[in-house]
Amino acid sequence: MKCSVEGCVREVQAKGLCQRHYMRLRRTGKLTTMRHMGDFWDKVAKGAPTECWPWQGYVKPSGHGLTSIRGIPTHTSRKAWILAKGAIPRGMQVNHKCDNAICCNPEHLYLGTQVDNLIDMWRNPVPEERKTHGRPTILSPAELAELYRMRMGGAKLKECALKFGVHVGTVCRYITEMRREKLSRLRTDRLARARAVRI
Repeated sequence: MKCSVEGCVREVQAKGLCQRHYMRLRRTGKLTTMRHMGDFWDKVAKGAPTECWPWQGYVKPSGHGLTSIRGIPTHTSRKAWILAKGAIPRGMQVNHKCDNAICCNPEHLYLGTQVDNLIDMWRNPVPEERKTHGRPTILSPAELAELYRMRMGGAKLKECALKFGVHVGTVCRYITEMRREKLSRLRTDRLARARAVRI
């Protein structure tokens, strides 16, 4: 016996329906779904463009909304991004400017890396300052110059970290980058002088 849904040729499993239509009816209360992305936006409480649009469906214990794309479980923020703005590049993830894990407003989402997300979690910068691949530097150019002078004057890493209120690892990273830039400038100058001598 065939499924009672028009156009379906599968065998009946329960209540005159095939397994697919029976499970769909149990899960959504409907026998049909919208093609490709389903009725995703029906489960989002849309508001003003500047407001959070919370997901009204299932929420994971971590606080993230959960849905699916072609049967594969995925976070609601990823699906909202795909529907509104297109594909997500490999290695990138969808982060929230509003720090609301169930928000699906595309204006509150941005593409970034796991590192960006961790920086958000610990530093929580102003949403307008968030950018793909990084944030504004923690120290200003004047503070960086002073940090470099302190280190060249013999100050310990811990002293520098305490003075600027950053982690010792941050001091190491900045000093390493500044030394690399200085060496690069010296090499460029030396090569330019060598070429000038040859001419």
